[in-house]
Amino acid sequence: MNRIPSLDGFRAVSIILVLLAHSRLSKGFPSRYIELVKHGDVGVTIFFVISGFLITYLLFNEDRINGRVNLKYFFVRRAFRILPVFILYTTFIFCWNYFEDLQLKNVDFIHAITFTTNFSKNRNWFLGHFWSLSVEEQFYLFWPILIFVFKKHIKLALLFLISYSCFVRIIGYKYPSFTNLSLAPFFSYSDSILIGAWGGILFFENKIQLYAKILRNPFYQLISVLLIVLFVYLSGHGKLAPVSLPFGNTIISVSILFLLFAYTSLSKGLIFQILNCKTFVHIGVLSYSIYIWQQFFFIGTLDVFWRAFPYNLVAIYLVSLVSYYLLEKPVLKLRKKIING
Repeated sequence: MNRIPSLDGFRAVSIILVLLAHSRLSKGFPSRYIELVKHGDVGVTIFFVISGFLITYLLFNEDRINGRVNLKYFFVRRAFRILPVFILYTTFIFCWNYFEDLQLKNVDFIHAITFTTNFSKNRNWFLGHFWSLSVEEQFYLFWPILIFVFKKHIKLALLFLISYSCFVRIIGYKYPSFTNLSLAPFFSYSDSILIGAWGGILFFENKIQLYAKILRNPFYQLISVLLIVLFVYLSGHGKLAPVSLPFGNTIISVSILFLLFAYTSLSKGLIFQILNCKTFVHIGVLSYSIYIWQQFFFIGTLDVFWRAFPYNLVAIYLVSLVSYYLLEKPVLKLRKKIING
């Protein structure tokens, strides 16, 4: 399948936002920007929307071409994509823990390797970022099955699950003891992936062409950006809670999907050109490696230059570059050979 325009650009935007958010913890980061960049965690929401969108589109496309979804190959593809760098980083952290006290416990590694870090109450920094990867992996487990079972009513199923995400955030806030029972560690964030999944269905059905004029209208694009900024602020500061607590993440995710749709068709506009320029595409391609490795370079007990801003960003880029070209890319080529025979 040809690459969908702008997706790598959006991945680049998301990982840059995450890096900025984490950079505030680094030695040497300008204190006047700390309050601003902490909202860069919205980059994770962008990742979730993209993931739900792309996985769903690929699943529906496979079903159209082959008449069914091959679950075995689906999980093989996901394993080849996710596991190599994940295993390398986790092994590295396990070994590095003997050199530097990272305050890691056995339970941290158990949560990491079982992709249940989002259910951990006390996440260790160096493996804690796997909470978002855990949410994605849990989505990968049930989503193909849900499509198979509710194929004719999949949008209705999505609507129910998105609504439950909004509901469970209220339950988690008012009744913390029910957090795990309500599966809040997953559903509190899953509406982003599920909204992306809804977008993947619409993209597959080619229905977004019906709204091309609206999607390309700069006024509506600006409204989407303003809604993201507004609800990131409201959610981050606990303001207007009756709206922002249950619906804030949903509104942000829908706005992100709108922008995603707006730039997945060819355009001569400046923003489209930026999202698809070589630099953004390059960062987008490396985004998974960057996500995996970046956590190691922001804090620690060692006072070293590669944990000081902005040198740590350079170190993250170089390590991710090596990781991608020496491990990820060869493994992806191997995956293609195995699946295609």
